[in-house]
Amino acid sequence: MTRDPLAPFDDATFAAVAREFDVPAATVRELVRRHQELVRRLPGVDDVVYEWRNGFPTDPVIERRPDVYFLSVAETVWPEYVAALSLDDEEAAVLRAVHRRQLEASIGGQPTGDRGAMVLTRE
Repeated sequence: MTRDPLAPFDDATFAAVAREFDVPAATVRELVRRHQELVRRLPGVDDVVYEWRNGFPTDPVIERRPDVYFLSVAETVWPEYVAALSLDDEEAAVLRAVHRRQLEASIGGQPTGDRGAMVLTRE
């Protein structure tokens, strides 16, 4: 059975980002769900993390748990997903914000610095 793609995300995180951007929490959830499902399809969560670990000069994995990867990704990563999901600028900002907030809430502090934060639900 496949894990719920939203499993590592907290309701409080969805609500905080919804307030910040003045959008419904359901919109935030749907953006995250679409992103998680895209990663699962192309090429798969474990496969994409493996590729990034071998292809980038800095290992993006901050922490790996049985159900989730917490990642600090190169800035070149997010535009690919934004384009693949056909997101406008606000939707892209919402999606990135929820990933950053969830990573920081789960790990503590700001472990990604100025790099992009990404939370990927393991399958």
